[in-house]
Amino acid sequence: MKRFLIPLLLLAAPQAAFAEQFRCSGAAVSPIPAKAATNHDHGRYAPSDVSSLSKSFTAFDAVFDDADDDDGDGEPDLRLNPEYVIYEMFGVSPDASGEYAEPDISIRRPSKWYASPELVPLVEPIPDVTNKRLDDSYSGIGTIWNRGHLAMADHAQRIDGPASCNTHNFWNGSPQAAALNQGPWLHLENYSAAAANKFRSIWIVTGPIFDPATPKLTIGDADELKVEIPDAFFKILISEGPSGIETLAFIFEQPNELGEDGTPVPSRAWVRCSSAKREGHVYNHGPNLVPISEIERRTGLRLFHGHPERDAIVSAEADALWAIEERYWDPGPGVCGGQRSHPR
Repeated sequence: MKRFLIPLLLLAAPQAAFAEQFRCSGAAVSPIPAKAATNHDHGRYAPSDVSSLSKSFTAFDAVFDDADDDDGDGEPDLRLNPEYVIYEMFGVSPDASGEYAEPDISIRRPSKWYASPELVPLVEPIPDVTNKRLDDSYSGIGTIWNRGHLAMADHAQRIDGPASCNTHNFWNGSPQAAALNQGPWLHLENYSAAAANKFRSIWIVTGPIFDPATPKLTIGDADELKVEIPDAFFKILISEGPSGIETLAFIFEQPNELGEDGTPVPSRAWVRCSSAKREGHVYNHGPNLVPISEIERRTGLRLFHGHPERDAIVSAEADALWAIEERYWDPGPGVCGGQRSHPR
C-alpha cells in the first residue's frame, strides 16, 4: 500500500487512564466545559471549504451544516446534521500481560442528549415548530433510527469520562439505522480503536452523506424539528508512520424509504453485534472501501488541501484493510460480535 511522505510529529505513547464510574449530568445543557486541554491535534487533517458553524470539544472537532443551499434550488436548507467530525485518537498502552484493554472508565450516559446553545440561532427562525429541542425529534423512533455518534463515546473515554459525556450532543450525531449503528459501524469503530493501539494514534474523519437525487426523508413530528436522514455515512482513517501517511476510506450506504405507515424506515438490513456470533456472521468492510475522492464528490468536502501529494492521496483506493493483529484489540466483552479481527 503506497505511503505519501509528510512531515511527522513525534508522538509519545499515551498511558491508559483509569477512573471510577462517571455519571453524566442530566441537565439540558452539559455543565462540563466543552474543551479541556489535551495533547491531541484533532484538526490536523480537517477538510476545507465547509460551513461556518464549528466547535471544538475535548474529544473531537465538529462542523455543523448551516442554512446554505444544499440542493441547488436557490433556497436555504437545514439538514440539522453535522457536516463532519474529526478527531485524533491515541492508542492505549499494553498492560502487564501485553493486552490492550480499554481504560477502566464507565460512564452513565445522559438519558437525553445535550442541547447546544450555539445552534439556537440556526433553528429559532424555523416556522411552525413549537418544540425546538433536537433530542425530541428522535423520541419514539429510536428503535429504528439511533442518535448515531460520529465520534464514538468509547473512543472519547480514552481521554476521560467528562470528554465521553460531551459526545452526547448533536454536533456529533445523525439519524443512523439502529442495526447499522449496532452492527458493522460498531465493528469498524472497534477496528479503529485497535488500529490506534498498533500505530500509537490515528485520525478519524467521519460524517453523513446526502444524495440530492434521492427523496428527502426526515424524522421529527409535526411540531418538532425535521432532521434529515442521511443516505450514507463515510469514515476516513489516517495513520502516520516513519515513511509517511496511509489512509483507509469507507462509505456505508443507508438507503431509506417511507414505510406502510408513512414513517421513514431503512430499506436494507444489517446484522447486529448482539446476534453476529450466533448467526456465524463475519464483518467484512472491504466492500465499503472507496477512494477519498468519492467521499469528496458526494459531500463537497475537500481533504488534504494544500498537500503537495493531495491528488495521489485522494485518488488512491486501498485494496484491503490494514492488518491489525488480535493482540491489539480490546480483550473485553465490548468488541462487536466478539470478532477481534478482519478478513484480509
